[in-house]
Amino acid sequence: MPQRKNSRGPVQNKKLVGKYKQVRVSFIGASFLFPDGESSVNNVDDAFGVFILDEIFRRQSILSKVRGVLKKAHYCRRCDSDIMGLKAHGRRFTIEISYRNLPAFKLEIDMPAIPCRNCGTPNAVNEQSTEDTISGAIARAFLNLKQKT
Repeated sequence: MPQRKNSRGPVQNKKLVGKYKQVRVSFIGASFLFPDGESSVNNVDDAFGVFILDEIFRRQSILSKVRGVLKKAHYCRRCDSDIMGLKAHGRRFTIEISYRNLPAFKLEIDMPAIPCRNCGTPNAVNEQSTEDTISGAIARAFLNLKQKT
């Protein structure tokens, strides 16, 4: 009988996952984090983590828009409709990221978000605690990567 080889796909199909509170992040297609089948963060520089956070919160923002100084109100990030008072549901945000000379990869964020009544766009609540929670999930993902080495 022929022996079966390990049927796992190539290294590029590996996921790096981190969970913190109600947020789960997955790095998909980030094969540069797993060279030669072993995890290593040697392929990225110190600015990589800051770049990812900037993509999530500024460039490809998943956060609702906030207006007001004393009484803040949240609005849809796409159509500017009022989303105050709506209930948050579990949603998945997918962000495509390319950093310097590294291959492009996807970052999936599973978390509660408020869907807009008008356009259906999911909006993560724009508060400091949301940014802290997402950052914590990303940090846990990188801690998981270091623990595998």
